[in-house]
Amino acid sequence: MTTKPSAPKISVKIWRPIIDKLDAKIKTACLRRDAFLIKVLEFELHWLDEEVSIPNSKESYDYVSKRLDKLDRNLVSLALPLDITDRLKEICSRKRIVRDAFFNRLFLLLAVSPKFIDTLLFDGVANNWRGAVWNESKHDGSFFQSGFYPLGQDINPFWAIRDGMRIYAEEAGLEDYVEPTSGKTIRVQRDPINDAVMPADSLYTTIFDRTAQDLLGLSCYVPDSRIPGNDSERERQSKLDELLEGLERLS
Repeated sequence: MTTKPSAPKISVKIWRPIIDKLDAKIKTACLRRDAFLIKVLEFELHWLDEEVSIPNSKESYDYVSKRLDKLDRNLVSLALPLDITDRLKEICSRKRIVRDAFFNRLFLLLAVSPKFIDTLLFDGVANNWRGAVWNESKHDGSFFQSGFYPLGQDINPFWAIRDGMRIYAEEAGLEDYVEPTSGKTIRVQRDPINDAVMPADSLYTTIFDRTAQDLLGLSCYVPDSRIPGNDSERERQSKLDELLEGLERLS
């Protein structure tokens, strides 16, 4: 009898509160963590590549790495198929995403409460986004399939959150933009201060800066204008100061 080879293992360093909470949640649901994670990654790697539509700069990559190193993390071993780890490696290399930042972000989003999701991703619309998703999706077949058949073949844990973010991103105003490294036309937003092009707000591009805990190390995308001391950050701050001075003169 031929024994099926086990999946190769990789090691990631996960922020201690996240892995403790996620392991408890998965145990309660009687799931095997790695098997569940494989199904999630089969779906989410597509979205990681889609949502981080503009590659990070080398400065951004280094900045996220340093912020991640400040967190108290445990070494976690994951048994994942080689095709998944190879695909993740390729995406992270091409988009300059810190691999462990992605895993920490993914584990956080899987583990935290709905109220914390509201704080992280729906500032100002926390009481409205679920209703907006219901109104837009209630006649959609996949909406009911997700509700009535939650253990179907595809595991798509963030479908409602992603729909809610898409609704509000479109309402905020997006424009078409040809991303120069890929030649692909993507939907982007503009920084209201310096008019810089940024990916639309999404699960993997929204910066977690609405909590007391510093979660910048869980970022899959950070514009250079958010990196202290970077030329783009100084330019943005200068334009912000000019705007504030203009408002003061008007008052």
